[in-house]
Order: sequence, then C-alpha cells, then structure tokens
Amino acid sequence: MDSVEIDGRKIEYSLLRKDVKNINLRVRRDGAVVVSASPLVPVSVIKKFVAENAEKIFAAVDKNTAQTLSFQNGSKIILLGREYTLAIQKSDNNSYYISDESVTFYVTETENYELKKEVYETLLKNTANVIFPKLLEECYQPFTKICASIPELKIKDLRSQWGNCYHKRNLITLNIRLAAYDLNVIRSVVYHEYCHFVYQNHSKDFYNLLTRVCPYWKKCDKILKNKA
Repeated sequence: MDSVEIDGRKIEYSLLRKDVKNINLRVRRDGAVVVSASPLVPVSVIKKFVAENAEKIFAAVDKNTAQTLSFQNGSKIILLGREYTLAIQKSDNNSYYISDESVTFYVTETENYELKKEVYETLLKNTANVIFPKLLEECYQPFTKICASIPELKIKDLRSQWGNCYHKRNLITLNIRLAAYDLNVIRSVVYHEYCHFVYQNHSKDFYNLLTRVCPYWKKCDKILKNKA
C-alpha cells in the first residue's frame, strides 16, 4: 500500500503493475483507491499523478463511503446481490434480523454510526463464513490436478483487493465485502484466484483459462468495478 498526503489528508492506494500504456486510477465502491501502471513507470511519476487527481479522488471516496455506509432507516443495503430495506431499532444488545424484504439492525444507541457499522460487519462476516467455503469447494473441481486439496480459506476486510492467493501455501483469501454481491460475482473471484495457482500473473494464458472455467467473469468484473 502506497500513499500521498495532500493538505493534511492522506490518500492510500494500491498499486498494480500491469502491461498498460497509461496510468489508470479508480475508486472502488468501498472507497479503496486502486492505481494501475506499467512496470516502467517510476513511483515518483505515479505519486505525482495521484496528487494531481487528489480533488477527484477525495470527492469519489467521500461519495462512495456516504452511499455505502449511511445506515439510516429506509436506506438500502445489499446482501448476496439482493436489496433489503434497512430498519434501525433500539435494543439491549447489538444484533440483526433478516426478513424477506428488510434487515433490522438492533443497536443500543440508534444514532451511533460505529455501532451500526459493527452490526453490518457482523452480518457480512456471518454470511461470508457460510457461503465462501461452499463456493471454494464448488469451484475446486477444474483444479484438482493443480491443487492437491481444497485450499485453506481466509476471510478478511481487504482494502484494495477482492481476493488473493498464495499458491505455495495452498491458501486463498477473500474479501469479506464480497458477501454483498450475488453468488456468480463471488464465484468469479474464487475462479480468478484458483487460476493464479496455474498462472501467477495476468497474462493472456491466465485470462484464457479464466474464460474457460468462468465464461461470465467479464460481466462480474464490471460489477465489481462499479461499471455495470
């Protein structure tokens, strides 16, 4: 993770080295900043590029964060790709309840943002703990000759990646925030990480393999990049 500081406010960003002509920058829906650039571009040039776009980055981060984490009565939250109406109620403890159309956050202080965020994180974590292992097992079949066993799974709040893999350790890590997306989107990320057991890069061969095992990955990628 790299960073630049503008007027006392820090911009943290993840730098991806790719075979691209231009420096590209995007602000993810969760507020994470991702920059991609050729390996030939010096870090100093990239930092200057980020600094020159600071105003746009701050505006996008603030907008995405506000939209995603408002946690007000009647606002919408997404869980496994399905939209629910959020209700906030006061309670003796912090918990949640899911019905067909809504999710209720029970919190001891209804105006306390951090408490509501804590309940939301618990909802995502519990959903991820149930769904992610099943998808890891489901997507394993095409890779049985590559992976001696289903990889170990870790679930984390990754700031700039939806997932990563450590093929030598037979380990896949998935972003807890994938629990907001529908199953096909999560599958596409799982397949993506499995493909890295074969190719530890984003070469043409890598994407050819990903297309074979997950033909709909491009559609899912657009959704994750907030372009769909």
